[in-house]
Amino acid sequence: MIHKLIYREPEPSHATRFPARRSKGSLRGSLVADLPGFSHPRVIYFESALEYAFLCLMLVRKDVHHIREQPPSISYIGADDRPVRHVFDFLVTKSDDEHIAVAIKPMQRIVSLNFVSDLEVIAAAVPKSFADRVLLVTDHHIDKVAAAEAARKLAWARASLTEVAA
Repeated sequence: MIHKLIYREPEPSHATRFPARRSKGSLRGSLVADLPGFSHPRVIYFESALEYAFLCLMLVRKDVHHIREQPPSISYIGADDRPVRHVFDFLVTKSDDEHIAVAIKPMQRIVSLNFVSDLEVIAAAVPKSFADRVLLVTDHHIDKVAAAEAARKLAWARASLTEVAA
């Protein structure tokens, strides 16, 4: 029996904000991914090579059920006692339903911005309904060889955007 295939666009990103189109200092882009928690393959944006490496590593893991980039912001009180909002880079849901809010920054920026102390305040403000824990990922945490291998694996196993016509 011969089936006719039709093309179906990937779902758009679910990000609450989108990366600037151009940047002198970092890589911006998107990829189409398919995870068990997605109803159909979906576009996922990334704003740096570090975010891309992290994303590739997560997409090849068997225990990752869903990923949302740029999830809704978290409100907290900043050091100057003013309300501030923080948008995590990713919200990862594992197969065991653990939700992890992920902040990704180069180690140099973490040190120069004193980001660890800010992240501690942000983590204290994260409601359990949003995430079970907060994770900081730096360039020191990413295995570049493993990330490159994950990117190759994703390139070979692209999400199918065709389906059998009814």
